[in-house]
Amino acid sequence: MKKILILLVALALYACQKPYAKLTTNDEKSEAIKTLFEKVGEENIDYLKEIFSDSMQFVDPVGNKLYKSGFIAAVENLYDLFDDISVEEMNGDALGSEVETVTYSNGVVWTNIWNTFSAKGKYTGQKVTFPFHLSYQWEDDKIIKEVQFFDTSVFAKEMNAKAAANNTSPKVVITIDMSVNSGYSKEDVKAFTKKLNQFIRDNEPNTYDYSYFISKDGKRVTLIEKFRTSEDFIFHADKFENGPNIETFMKMFSFKSLIVGGNVTEALKERIKAYPAEYRGNVGGWIY
Repeated sequence: MKKILILLVALALYACQKPYAKLTTNDEKSEAIKTLFEKVGEENIDYLKEIFSDSMQFVDPVGNKLYKSGFIAAVENLYDLFDDISVEEMNGDALGSEVETVTYSNGVVWTNIWNTFSAKGKYTGQKVTFPFHLSYQWEDDKIIKEVQFFDTSVFAKEMNAKAAANNTSPKVVITIDMSVNSGYSKEDVKAFTKKLNQFIRDNEPNTYDYSYFISKDGKRVTLIEKFRTSEDFIFHADKFENGPNIETFMKMFSFKSLIVGGNVTEALKERIKAYPAEYRGNVGGWIY
């Protein structure tokens, strides 16, 4: 038994002494990633086309997967959204933004970069800065995978501004003004809307804004709904009319006005023609 314990200790010490991975900061792959970001700042797409493998996989911060053609299109879209793109210097002192390459004992190689993205939005006109972390997996001298970690809200904001400028947003905003019918108190409305909110969350992932506002006396309610597309509003209408809440809703509220704003499809107009809807097209601003 004593010999077995000695052997286990010896094995443990050997395992601790043998590194599983080697980390470097001034190797060819780390330098290649520095060059990659220099080329991004220069809007030189050719270097990216060369260094990324034709079979590369790209995973964005929300888990969407793209391949090389989609990745290159995403970079080109970046150039359409922003000017003056830059990142911080990476000098190897480990005190700020850096890049490093890790070579594992099984032969897998990853290069990691943490840095700060800075640019000026072409459509908002606003300067933006945010931290990011990216990881690149290599096969020989080609990148076969990129995984991204950062807050995407800056890009969403700029894309919304672009859609507004070009009047191409498919998003639809619904504003409904209602009176609260006799026999229903403010507390009744609060309890019912809480139930409605949960139903929307459980069943309608593309109803991204759903808000009730009530007057001080509890007699009037305004409902704001936002949908990513007209098709999502049609989906909402189907769920509402065939769901468990329509009977109570119609008893509790009376429509005073229903305004549908945005680039609405004819299919949506046909679907809700039974409701007293007034349609208003985009003329300025943007929809988050």
